[in-house]
Amino acid sequence: MNTKKLRTTIFCSRITKPLAYIFSAFLLITACTINDPIDDISSPGYVAANIYWDVPVTNVMAGKDVSFYAEYWSVDNKFNDLSIWYDVNKNLKYTLSYPPTGYTLTIDSSALVREFIEIKSLDHSDASYDAEKKAYVIENSFPVSYTLSSLEYKNPIAFNPEQFNQLIPEYVKTQFLDNLFEQFSYKDFKSLLVDDQQIVEEEIFEGYFDTITEGEETIRVIKPEAETSLRAHMNEVSFGVFIYNTNKQFYAVEFTQGYQLNARLRIVNGNNVENFSETKAITVS
Repeated sequence: MNTKKLRTTIFCSRITKPLAYIFSAFLLITACTINDPIDDISSPGYVAANIYWDVPVTNVMAGKDVSFYAEYWSVDNKFNDLSIWYDVNKNLKYTLSYPPTGYTLTIDSSALVREFIEIKSLDHSDASYDAEKKAYVIENSFPVSYTLSSLEYKNPIAFNPEQFNQLIPEYVKTQFLDNLFEQFSYKDFKSLLVDDQQIVEEEIFEGYFDTITEGEETIRVIKPEAETSLRAHMNEVSFGVFIYNTNKQFYAVEFTQGYQLNARLRIVNGNNVENFSETKAITVS
């Protein structure tokens, strides 16, 4: 046996093993340093305040205050700002009906009318700390402007064209008449334009239609070139005529305008890190 070769092998083995242990330890330390998420999130100023808040009553009258309850805490135990913020959405709904056929048009719309802004600033007090809850507790309220009052216009007995035009936009009336035109039959057109409103003479009216026979059934259809004239005659009719319910003796129109607040509590801790609570939707009536 070659003694020199054996000694060399043993010597290399003795050196290699410690080096392997050192290298493994280096990798372990490096891995722990890079992948330590706790160290990352607990860095000073990184963590925002925690917030819990509740709005017990989410339907409020315009001009009244909204009461709320909140609990908050922060790892730095300091607070630079507490405030209530909300935006405002206007919700509109239009409903118009043509009673003779039962056709009804309903349009809903919603639009942001006030950006998300601060509404009320609140004061932090160390005295509000609740040891059992391990949080600061605040019970307060914030205002709702009286200008956000809801509005309703429903089935009036008398028709006021000026008021109607102020509340019902042109695009709603146009869509109503366009849809009604597409649904009208020969009988509907004649009843409205010839018999009821007497806007067009019967002889002229009859010239607007072709007669088509399908099996044993005779159908009257609008001539393509007569559509413009028929639409013009429809526009001559007072809008109140279309929506008047003769049986119930009111005008079948409804309009509602309401507002919704999307409110949140904002807290900035001692490291100027802000956090917002969950959103509370509040309906104003």
